Amino acid sequence: MRLLFLFLFPLFAGQVLAQESGPDYSTSDIAALESRSAGLRINASGLRVMASNNFDVKYYRCEWEVDPSVNNIKGSVTPHFVMSIAGNSITLDLSNALTVSAVQQRGSNVAFVHAGDALTITLQNPLTQGTKDSVTISYEGTPPATNAAFVVTTHGQPATPVLWTLSEPYGSRDWWPCKNGLDDKADSLDIYITHPAAYKAASNGLLKSETAVAGSKTRTHWKHRYAIASYLVAIAVTNYNVLDNSVMIGGANVPFKTYCYPESQFNFQNGVQNALNAMVQFSNLFGDYPFKNEKYGHVQFGWGGGMEHQTCSFMVNMGETLIAHELAHQWFGDKVTCATWQDIWLNEGFATHLASIYAEAKYPASTKATRTNEINSITSLPGGSVWVDNVNDVNRIFSNRLSYLKGSHLLYMLRWILSDATFFAGVNSYLNDPALAYGYATTTNLRLHLEAASGKDLTYFFNQWFTGQGYPSYQIEWHPMGNSVQVKMHQTQSDASVSFFQLPVPLLFRNANTNQEKLVVLSNTENDQFFTDNLGFEATEVIFDPDVWLITRNNTFTKTSGPLPVVFSRFNVECRGTNARLTWQTTEEVNADYFEILGSKDARHWEAMGTVKATGNSNETNEYLFNIEATLDRGYYRIKEYDTDGKTHETRIVTAVCGPENGVWKVYPNPVRDIFTLSNSFGKPVADALFLYDMQGSRVVLKSLSAPGNTRNFSIRHLKPGLYVLSPGVGYGGLKIIKD
Repeated sequence: MRLLFLFLFPLFAGQVLAQESGPDYSTSDIAALESRSAGLRINASGLRVMASNNFDVKYYRCEWEVDPSVNNIKGSVTPHFVMSIAGNSITLDLSNALTVSAVQQRGSNVAFVHAGDALTITLQNPLTQGTKDSVTISYEGTPPATNAAFVVTTHGQPATPVLWTLSEPYGSRDWWPCKNGLDDKADSLDIYITHPAAYKAASNGLLKSETAVAGSKTRTHWKHRYAIASYLVAIAVTNYNVLDNSVMIGGANVPFKTYCYPESQFNFQNGVQNALNAMVQFSNLFGDYPFKNEKYGHVQFGWGGGMEHQTCSFMVNMGETLIAHELAHQWFGDKVTCATWQDIWLNEGFATHLASIYAEAKYPASTKATRTNEINSITSLPGGSVWVDNVNDVNRIFSNRLSYLKGSHLLYMLRWILSDATFFAGVNSYLNDPALAYGYATTTNLRLHLEAASGKDLTYFFNQWFTGQGYPSYQIEWHPMGNSVQVKMHQTQSDASVSFFQLPVPLLFRNANTNQEKLVVLSNTENDQFFTDNLGFEATEVIFDPDVWLITRNNTFTKTSGPLPVVFSRFNVECRGTNARLTWQTTEEVNADYFEILGSKDARHWEAMGTVKATGNSNETNEYLFNIEATLDRGYYRIKEYDTDGKTHETRIVTAVCGPENGVWKVYPNPVRDIFTLSNSFGKPVADALFLYDMQGSRVVLKSLSAPGNTRNFSIRHLKPGLYVLSPGVGYGGLKIIKD
């Protein structure tokens, strides 16, 4: 997508040539300014696609006459198409600001209606599914200024006219008839631009000819033979200087063509080598430049940033990070295009990430600071998902914080979790999938390829980081014990949409006196996990995520003076007839003395049921069992652990009502965060719907998530934390459920 930095341009003017000390400006600058351009250019009323879905465009022949000193376009567009559904009409997107003079099919005029930015064409005869045909639309007019998709302005001193287009997301229909959505790429196109002979015309694909025509005009022909989305079609006309270079990619000599203003030639010429280097780097990582049989190039224009038009990125200047970002889009956005604006991060998150890959390879000393700054921006607000939750708001679609930066850092975390080798293998598989390459893709398509490459189920990750909102904060307690270290990891979440972020968390332990250090990666899969690691030295300090892979904020460390409290890795209760059996397991008992078993009727008033002596790590598993007889009048249990120094540590509450009738029914897990299972051991079916009552007496209806049987699942994800009771009936009345 286009990158805007017009307002801040003077700050970067002295850095455009990209000194070796660091990148010209950060990826967060680019993303912020680019998203601002979207907000300036598009209003909500423009977020409509009117084209019908009963035909598939195969080819566009575009013949335009323009003069950069006149805000007008005149010409004809001929879409060749195949009917996907039988019908007698097709509809294209075209602004009402333009006047259609005629529509022809096979040389004869046909009827049309042009209203509401839609051009509906009545065909000569109904066409059956699979029929190929074409129509030619002749039109003229001044494109609307609202979305600024077609711009006539000036550059240089003295002022010279220049014309350029910029259509993302919905601006194509402002200056040419097309299908303006994310559902139909043309397989190819030819563009013929008639313009004053004093100027050059740039566009997509290969330059085939520049032919003199009557009236001191030139007819420039560009030919493009790759699938292309309508918003990536572009033209620009002015007194360009043309610079020719080339680069070897995959055995092919790829032409590199630069169209720049005469006054900017020095800047553009000096930036070409950075673009050539980035193309080689990205081709090595993600496969050959996707359009190597034609060209890549830059076209200077007057918008304050850049736009990844296919084979020719439009650029305000040759800022180094701008070059990398727009080039990256040729793979992510052009070769494979997001299928919905909800998935725009597949374009923008990847382009932002590739610009970071380029900068980190060239300027490694800036890596940690840049990553930290970007994460600070991402976490500056507590909520927000990478998934776009409002496609009617262009500022939300092109959100700097979410679509660009959080999208990019979602990829950092995938690289951290999967390893670079697996990540890049999965992404290359995604790019080269015949069903996706030169077409459209969704986030699910990417996830499936990453899962195939890694052998891991990543559903949890995308639920937490793509559709989920917010980020985790870690409260870490640690205690050195000679050459070993104990760690207790607690996590809080900035947004309630995610109850827990499952991540491998890197901690770097150091001894400041001996300069020894060790990176320990803790697989944090649940809250309050306890870990022990043999470092080989005594740690004096710890650094969280030293290479800045994770999206987190407000992490704290507490170094304890004594051993950490016992951590209960498991605690369950189950009915055995009228008895309740409690089982629990600990991960560390360095300072443990004994366990006290507590029971309650209401989860508020507790009484001691007995004690069990702690084994003190003498048994490898630290597993315990305690039976309580005749517990029909109780339903809540917890364990209280006593340290030798008098400190205590309590478990969560578990519940089970055991008796002659209720003892055969079981709710697990309990407490529960999301989904619980209700089952019995004697084959009695569980009802399709359950009634829960909270402590205020309000009733909640739960529908089963599973097929009929004596074991069924129910979700209480939508309920607030607290105590709930199942209504009487079907033998399980009075069972209590605790929502975490």
